[in-house]
Amino acid sequence: MSDKRNRPSGNPPQMPPSRNLGVGNSVGNAGCGGHAALIVSPGARKEKLRHREFAREAARARARPYVELHAASAFSFLDGASLPEDLVEEAARREIPAVALVDRNGVYGAARFYKAAKAAGVRAIVGAEATLDFSLPAGEGGGSARSRLTLLVENRAGYKNLCRLLTAGALGKPKGDASVTLDQVAAHAEGLHVLTGGAEGPVARALAEGGTDAARRLVERLSAIFPGRLHVELQRHRLREEEHRNQGLVELARRLRLPLVAANGVRYARARDKELHDVLTATRHHVPLDAAGRLLAAERERHFKSSSEMRELFADLPEAVDAAGELAARLDFTLADLGYRFPEYPLPAGETPSSHLRRLTWNGARTRFRPLTTRAQAQIEKELAMIEKLDLAGYFLIVHDIVRFCLEGRILVQGRGSAANSAVCYALSITAVDPVKMELLFERFLSEERGEWPDIDLDLPSGDQRERVIQHV
Repeated sequence: MSDKRNRPSGNPPQMPPSRNLGVGNSVGNAGCGGHAALIVSPGARKEKLRHREFAREAARARARPYVELHAASAFSFLDGASLPEDLVEEAARREIPAVALVDRNGVYGAARFYKAAKAAGVRAIVGAEATLDFSLPAGEGGGSARSRLTLLVENRAGYKNLCRLLTAGALGKPKGDASVTLDQVAAHAEGLHVLTGGAEGPVARALAEGGTDAARRLVERLSAIFPGRLHVELQRHRLREEEHRNQGLVELARRLRLPLVAANGVRYARARDKELHDVLTATRHHVPLDAAGRLLAAERERHFKSSSEMRELFADLPEAVDAAGELAARLDFTLADLGYRFPEYPLPAGETPSSHLRRLTWNGARTRFRPLTTRAQAQIEKELAMIEKLDLAGYFLIVHDIVRFCLEGRILVQGRGSAANSAVCYALSITAVDPVKMELLFERFLSEERGEWPDIDLDLPSGDQRERVIQHV
């Protein structure tokens, strides 16, 4: 079978050897010595890799468990060696109750990670490593270089800010060259926590190039941007230079009264996955594996470790291990919190969405219903009460605004479908049929029992007029 396979962008060329990937079409045994060759389509292989049987451990809720707050997946292209499902599987095996996925410059793997984590009983924390353009002052290393700032989402506002920050970092730059400034980070800091990071972090660079004073100034600036939401991160991979840096970070954290947090900077799920990570590292640097040398991580340590292993590793700093779990408890956002919310419609001073919709509806009703009978008034009041109860006034205001834009611009627009059963839609000029006179059933359009949003379809002309409406929206 050919080694050339079509793979989706962002997934590394890895095939866990122990996986039963399923069987596609089998071919005959001609030329195979009596053994049938198995052909599995790339799509089937990809889907099989996503679906796992996770062992849920009932005894996972032990006292003060360790939580990994710094893990990257294969969606950190050429820098992470494991699929999101691989990370979850190993975290569950090691009884790690929560893991933060912090891929480089994106949340691409977050959905797959969350889905697998939910099935395994592991809590998926959302975050990212944002590439940071940061310059040290002259005399402290000078020049401009890039590092990565680890950001963790606490709430919905934080997720929105993280996505906006990552988008701002990618805007107008070549693919794969995204970066942000500290000023951009400061503008999107609400709802986010920050870790100083490992060797890839800006504080490590400042400490190495500018010494303790440069690192202190940077940490103080980050602390001002993230008041009460900055943790000094410590990683231990049995490297002498890393431990020298950790000593400086501990001293700095204690001087500034900042909490320490232990992390392992996971780049692959299991120790045996380091070989694949080495291949990806060599590929990233455009060198043969045999010539990669010091570009490769020196030790086989950046994999998941159990609570007992991390406590042994940080036996002199148990508070750093405890702090990981304490911080994770504050980060209660998950992708399940991303239920759709309507855009906030701009309202006149002193108005609510319901009061503004009510005023627009009654103003329109006096023109549209001729005459405005008692029966029509009762129907409008009934519908407005239901819309207010279901908190859907904003939706009707948005559709009304689109229709208003079309009418003012002399663009043909026509509401259709079950919306024609609504007296409110008729009063707002969204539809063209009087549902009271035609004795149409409003509940076919909207009712509390249906448990779903109403659907208002608008027909528009094609071409430039349609594009004008799209741009307005």
